[in-house]
Amino acid sequence: MKYLSKVLLVLSLLLAVVACDDDALTPEANGSLILSSTPAGALISIDGVSTEQVTPATVEAKSGLRDVTLSLANYKDTTFAISVSPDQPSVVSVILKPSFVSLSVTSNPAGAAIWINGANSGQVTPYVFTDKTVGTYEITLKKDNFDDYMETVTLSENTNSVSAELVPMYATFSTIKLWETVGTTSTQPSGLDLSAGDALSITTSSGVNGNVDIYYSSEGFIVRSANGKNSMTRETYFKVAAGSDLTDGVDSPVKDANWATQIPDTQTGYVFLYDADGNYSKFKIVNRGGGVVGEAAWVEVSYIYNKAANSTKF
Repeated sequence: MKYLSKVLLVLSLLLAVVACDDDALTPEANGSLILSSTPAGALISIDGVSTEQVTPATVEAKSGLRDVTLSLANYKDTTFAISVSPDQPSVVSVILKPSFVSLSVTSNPAGAAIWINGANSGQVTPYVFTDKTVGTYEITLKKDNFDDYMETVTLSENTNSVSAELVPMYATFSTIKLWETVGTTSTQPSGLDLSAGDALSITTSSGVNGNVDIYYSSEGFIVRSANGKNSMTRETYFKVAAGSDLTDGVDSPVKDANWATQIPDTQTGYVFLYDADGNYSKFKIVNRGGGVVGEAAWVEVSYIYNKAANSTKF
């Protein structure tokens, strides 16, 4: 009897070992995932391991709860948990969210319209965009009386910025002849419209021209501001400078209370002008003559006109 009991015990242990071996040999059941994304082409990773497949795709995964991650350039990684069953495929469709970066755009002066890739953004400098994705953009800044500023910028996840020093537009006028106010006719104009470069008559017989900024006066033989003569109202101010070359790149000082309203016709170097519209000019008397019996006095002037109001750049 004791012998039989021992035999039965041994047989029971053997059966238990065989059962354990069968469990170990049984493969873990797998399931499948049918994955798609908008946009397509996202890399699929399961539990942190790349499958080396991209959406849309059907991938095999171990059954149970799995973490799936979809990764695509310029889009935020999307991770979600899903239960994988060997009995039925799991279908998931994901809309990926763009990975936005910021872009700061500034200019001097401010107020320039910001164009991006040839389209007006509707914003002006300074402005910070927060809805741009990583990539390359053509930035153009537009402001009246300034040259367009263009820059190609590649946006990254780091700080992105465009800072522009806008360049004013200029008009250059050469050897415009102005006659003195006494002993001349309407065909011998004394006045000058700085913005247009037009020599204009200021004689009352032909009517007062409201565009005259300065004129050549017989009273002291000076070039002076138009206001106070023949009911003209435009005021222009003069600042004598040290240079003589209009193209020397020297900027004007800012107009202040020390600027004069006239210069003598014997002035040899250039002077800066500030007119009623807030525009600066770099102005020079380049020639003078007449002033003798039978010939009225005259001067010839050349100058650079800065079209951007309140810009002192030259």
